[in-house]
Amino acid sequence: MTLNQSSHWNPAAYKRIENDAERLIWAVWLMLLFLVSLLGDTTILVASIKYKAFRLNKLIVTFIQHIAACDLLISFVTIFTQSVSLMMNRWVFGTFVCYVEVYLGSCGVIASILLVCGMTVVKLLMLKFPLKARGGGKIRFSSFLIFDQSCWRR
Repeated sequence: MTLNQSSHWNPAAYKRIENDAERLIWAVWLMLLFLVSLLGDTTILVASIKYKAFRLNKLIVTFIQHIAACDLLISFVTIFTQSVSLMMNRWVFGTFVCYVEVYLGSCGVIASILLVCGMTVVKLLMLKFPLKARGGGKIRFSSFLIFDQSCWRR
């Protein structure tokens, strides 16, 4: 399908879903996925920032917070827009949001993967050097660099 003046390409599906029941099932599934992700990631962020509920190393908690933030980005930018476009059976957000959705969605996915890899490396280093595992200032900066590099070095 091409992008022209009258109708926008629907990034929610590569081909248009003509069956209303199938389209409704996919839209409800994506909205349920969006709500569960919103609830879970918000709970993780509030519990770790406000209540200090995790009894883990600060480095690991920082990685978990950044992974939850990337997941929220993916949920709002990709899952929500695709579910709305499936409900409406067309892309309603315009061309600019279409490009932003593809760009930020892929940045969030790449950053999440790199953050999980970074968390695994930090756990390995914590096992190898248990007395040198300290604060989160450098980890916050490196998490920012991971997200920056996943967006700009595509």
